[in-house]
Amino acid sequence: MKKFKAGLFGLGVVGSGVYKALQQNEKYGISIEKISVKNINKNRELELPNGILTNQADEILNNTDLDIIIELINDPEEAFNIVKKAFEKGKSVVSANKKMVALYHKEILELREKHQVKFFYEGAVCGSVPILRLLDQHFNSDHVKSIKAIANGTCNFILSKMVSENQGYEDALKEAQALGFAELDPYSDVSGEDTRFKLSIMIYHAFGVFVHPNEIPLQGINYLDEYIKDFAQKHHLKIKLIGEAQEVAGEITAKVEPQLVNESHDFYNIENEYNGILVDAEYTGEQFVKGKGAGSFPTALAVLSNLKDSRYNLSIAKILKKHDKSYSNSSAEDIYFIAGFDNSLPIQGLDVLHKEEGYRIAKSQFQQLEELKKDNPNLYWVQLSENIFKEIVNQEALV
Repeated sequence: MKKFKAGLFGLGVVGSGVYKALQQNEKYGISIEKISVKNINKNRELELPNGILTNQADEILNNTDLDIIIELINDPEEAFNIVKKAFEKGKSVVSANKKMVALYHKEILELREKHQVKFFYEGAVCGSVPILRLLDQHFNSDHVKSIKAIANGTCNFILSKMVSENQGYEDALKEAQALGFAELDPYSDVSGEDTRFKLSIMIYHAFGVFVHPNEIPLQGINYLDEYIKDFAQKHHLKIKLIGEAQEVAGEITAKVEPQLVNESHDFYNIENEYNGILVDAEYTGEQFVKGKGAGSFPTALAVLSNLKDSRYNLSIAKILKKHDKSYSNSSAEDIYFIAGFDNSLPIQGLDVLHKEEGYRIAKSQFQQLEELKKDNPNLYWVQLSENIFKEIVNQEALV
């Protein structure tokens, strides 16, 4: 089999990992011929051949000798333009840009089919966990009923440190940044936005419906305080940021929010930078997978796996011509731990089950809490299941 020639866009943490792996392992059968970067003169730890760097995208896109493009930059709009131009030139693409895929998912797959090329993006979702491959191949003959995911290693690291090691939110965030699990600007991670991008992508692979990330209700972890940390520790619970989607009678609903889980839950022991995904399907029942989701090497591994797919002419994510499912941003009523509100402002319309200084436990719909947040900007909520609430009541922890 001939050696593939590739052009690489981006030489950051993931791009550097991919380049080093391809240089050190002949088994991949792929050589990087040219690398597009913003700053050619930047000091880099990598040893690079003279002339391999360029700041002209067209120098790669117009190179007829290249077999495939590897897109690993941050900017979603610029990345989409690169992918679109590569398709127009008849080149297949491997990408790990979850924001770009989530925002332009349907358009990218339509362009891929129009130009008869391939597009791989396993690295865009959950690092080393091959969830897209599992949904496309393993669950292809089954009927997925729901998917739940801890899909952001940064958030999971912070929440692990807060509950298990009693760190404050800010200290846990600083440690995550020091270890390279969080960006200097962590907003996309801690706001839940990153998880929402990934959930949007998984929804298509699980249910065949394109859902724009902005349509998915969102609550992150950036407002969590001592009240929820103390509550979780007192009742031997853990806090996890979970993206979930389910289908009921052909209607898909989804949301991203922090949830409390007990030791019987599969997510209870998913700690630090690890991701975990729970898929419930009609015939196979619940199946659970876990793996590292933060850091350069998990994502680089997914990119390398897709590069091997490209050599063996595999593909993922066919566009479904017909489906009888639709998306709704409505939500059912759940039980929530609610805090972060101004005590001088009334918290109206909630079915309050328990009240303490600084927090409430109440039944509410997600949209109702979003409305309350407009008058209480620091308001946050963490879902707890009815079973957990009953256990707490039965233990007489709440009176």
